Amino acid sequence: MTELVLKNRVSKQKLDSIVFFLKMLNIDAEVKNLARNRAAKKDPHAEVWGIWSDRDVDANTLRKQAWGIKD
Repeated sequence: MTELVLKNRVSKQKLDSIVFFLKMLNIDAEVKNLARNRAAKKDPHAEVWGIWSDRDVDANTLRKQAWGIKD
């Protein structure tokens, strides 16, 4: 697979023309909007959110322990 990256914003009409041209050359082409795909990617921290689910821990307790605050 070869990938063609367009780094500037391209109008829909120009993009359609590019895809049409490639298909006329028997090149299978597809358009993916990476700006939307980046936003849709999951949060990298999401995998660790559940590690404390079976523990009795809250944010205030963690802050007090981290800053060495005594009750």
